[in-house]
Amino acid sequence: MTQILYRYISTLIKNIQMKKFLLICIAVLAFASCDKTVKPISVTVSIVETALEEGIPVPETYEVKLLNLATNMETVAKTANGIATVTDILPGIYNISAAAVVTEDGFAYNIAGSASNVNLVTEGQSQSIEVTAVKSSALIFKEIYTSCKGDNYYIRDQYYEIYNNSSETVYADGLCIAACVYETYDGVRYNWEIANPEKYVFAEVVWQLPGTGNEYPVKPGESIIIAQWAVNHKVEDLNPASPVDLSGAEFEAVEQESTLWNGLVITDNVALNMKKAVMAGYGYPMPQWMTSATGAPYIIFFPEGGSISNENYIVAEGSSYTAREIPIEWVVDAVEAVADETVVSHKCFSAPLDAGAIWWSAAYSGESISRKVLETKEDGRVIYQDTNNTTNDFMVNAEPVIRRNNAGTPSWNTWKK
Repeated sequence: MTQILYRYISTLIKNIQMKKFLLICIAVLAFASCDKTVKPISVTVSIVETALEEGIPVPETYEVKLLNLATNMETVAKTANGIATVTDILPGIYNISAAAVVTEDGFAYNIAGSASNVNLVTEGQSQSIEVTAVKSSALIFKEIYTSCKGDNYYIRDQYYEIYNNSSETVYADGLCIAACVYETYDGVRYNWEIANPEKYVFAEVVWQLPGTGNEYPVKPGESIIIAQWAVNHKVEDLNPASPVDLSGAEFEAVEQESTLWNGLVITDNVALNMKKAVMAGYGYPMPQWMTSATGAPYIIFFPEGGSISNENYIVAEGSSYTAREIPIEWVVDAVEAVADETVVSHKCFSAPLDAGAIWWSAAYSGESISRKVLETKEDGRVIYQDTNNTTNDFMVNAEPVIRRNNAGTPSWNTWKK
């Protein structure tokens, strides 16, 4: 009895499996038969840019993607004069997206729009996509080393690494870098004699990179090193305790060779010289640029029109101290390093420029600060976290690493070893 029951069940299963197989075959044949009667169509997708704010750069072309929701097949096309023609797609319901990235003056503009559940069934049918823009920094501070190291208070090996965090090539020509001032050494805030001071940050010294606009490209994933002095600081004659060799830096804050009061000769090296664009403060000349070993509020920016005035400074109320006002809208990136946790409450920058702050253990600790990794692309390119909050975005390192995480070197730097 058991054997008869087993044979019956086995036969039943085989019959069911055969029926399923036949049903699948019939469905496939039916689809193939029907598919022969479905004619592909061509459609156009037009980009509507009316929602873009004034001053947003308009891309030359957009990448348009059409996703068929039934087949999950994606078709990609490029726009010409704001219109993409998409050919040989099956009639159906689609999700459509359009996107472009434009870089200008150190910023990246991600311009995009989409439409969902669009029924495309007619030959020559047109669909419009309205786009909006999100602005972010293309050039960012990646690592800063100004704490210095050594028993002789050596301060010549400070450097700043600027990284292209976007997906497009950016030109560093004319970029300015400065440490901002906001209070006296006694912690008294300056009251700057200017209308709407909240719209500005204030700098004593501003250094500017050379270039006419397209001489110094920085590709995605590449960085440039801005050295106070572009030499190997580890040598015996300078500071063997220094953790950095800056002889391969792209730029240095040296205008010409000079001799310091202690006999140290500041040589002019192979790195490209920056220009001392602003020299405010108390007006005394400085052969080089030095920032505090306990940290400072740092900015990079592109001045409107390409240059910045070195006269008619802003004056601090009740003081002879002067500064150059920098409109916040110029600032590409800002990072605030403070002496310790006790001074966070009276930091320089306010949100949204920089909502946080960071500090290292002490001056002359040899520590650096570097930006945290957000993600690593399939091609190995690193994307760094940038939320305009130094507390969240940066970490303290025991020592600096030049081009940490294998940042690329620009091709025009032919002197890096």
